Amino acid sequence: MSDVDILVVGAHPDDAEVHVGGLLALAARRGLRTAILDLTRGEMGTRGDAATRHAEAMAAAGILGAERIILDLPDARFEESEPNRLKVMVQIRTLRPSVVILPAPDDRHPDHCRAFRLARDAAYYSGLKSYPCPLAPWRPAGVAWVGGENPGQPDLVVDVSAVWAQRMAAFDAFGSQFTQDPALPPTRIADPAFRRGVEGRAMHWGSLITVAWAEALWTTRPVPPALLRLLGGLA
Repeated sequence: MSDVDILVVGAHPDDAEVHVGGLLALAARRGLRTAILDLTRGEMGTRGDAATRHAEAMAAAGILGAERIILDLPDARFEESEPNRLKVMVQIRTLRPSVVILPAPDDRHPDHCRAFRLARDAAYYSGLKSYPCPLAPWRPAGVAWVGGENPGQPDLVVDVSAVWAQRMAAFDAFGSQFTQDPALPPTRIADPAFRRGVEGRAMHWGSLITVAWAEALWTTRPVPPALLRLLGGLA
């Protein structure tokens, strides 16, 4: 039996909140156990040091009702190496998630693409009983990923209208990243247009299923039954 129902992997603290904060909040409201695994502390970001981002990340996870683990891979410099893969595998074998949600495989941020490949491979190899990794083998029943810049038609769309305010409160918990402040260096994600983009995407995905707000996922086809059972049940 799985211990965690949904595990969201991000390259940096705040990645999960940008893409699937609503899904996490909705799952927690329905009594599911959720967790976020950040591969780095986000210490290379233009704004906010590691301590600030850690505090923001924990506050956001509390709002969403999710557990959070932050690894110490070097931001912007982590490699798809065996030691790093083992660190992710240990977390998967510890948490034993039913479903894993990964970063976008094709994204403008290189860390997201590397994190996708690293975590995708770890999710598979963690199921091999002979792999030299601590703990008992565990392979998630379903793997999905979030969309990048131009992701195309999604494979799954989840109505998150009921938790939209909660989801955006978690997003806004990352004040160092998303708040426009003339005293701080300007960044793309601190511009109000970025927040509007998050809202606009959710409105678009919602329009596909005639709801106010929704979040989208992509996966292998046919869609793994575990994803349909777990995420479809949230609708």
